[in-house]
Amino acid sequence: MTNLDIMGMTEDDFLTEINMVPADEKEFIGIGKIVFNNDADWNIPHLHFMVDKTTSGNYEATLLEFGLVSWSENKDEVIKNLVYQTQTHILNAIGKVGFDELIRSVDSHLMDSYWRQYRKIEFTLARSGKDLSHELESRITKAIQDFFNDKIKEIITTMAKTAAEDAIKEYDKMATVKFNYVRYCGLEVAA
Repeated sequence: MTNLDIMGMTEDDFLTEINMVPADEKEFIGIGKIVFNNDADWNIPHLHFMVDKTTSGNYEATLLEFGLVSWSENKDEVIKNLVYQTQTHILNAIGKVGFDELIRSVDSHLMDSYWRQYRKIEFTLARSGKDLSHELESRITKAIQDFFNDKIKEIITTMAKTAAEDAIKEYDKMATVKFNYVRYCGLEVAA
């Protein structure tokens, strides 16, 4: 019997655990998603990141899929830096090896500890309806609803203008036939 057997772990479990970046000691202050659009035949899935405040008071943003990390004294800057770093990483990886390099980089258990924390935070946010997935969905849904509301208003306005113009044309036709007078003659006059 090996030590791994005693601990109830396989060799793969052990290698995963010792190669994992620890996240338990982090003071996470937020999570986020990065969405890239491109004109290529392939897409980049939504990428997930976490922001923590370090003991020195700085901020650290970590991209979970690729294990990229940026640091800054400013929370907004740390996220901007991570986005730039991520974009550069994607372009370099694809330029050198191709899309398969991105798949290889996400096929790792290196960030499993971060993923666990991310899921906890996301589910905590979901409890109050503020999780990222629904927030993003809500913005998209609202944009679509606003678009359709604007289109419906445009259609109704066009229909109302057309109806009003038609009514005015009919009135104008009626206005060309002007009342002059009425003459009445009773039959008792003829008798």
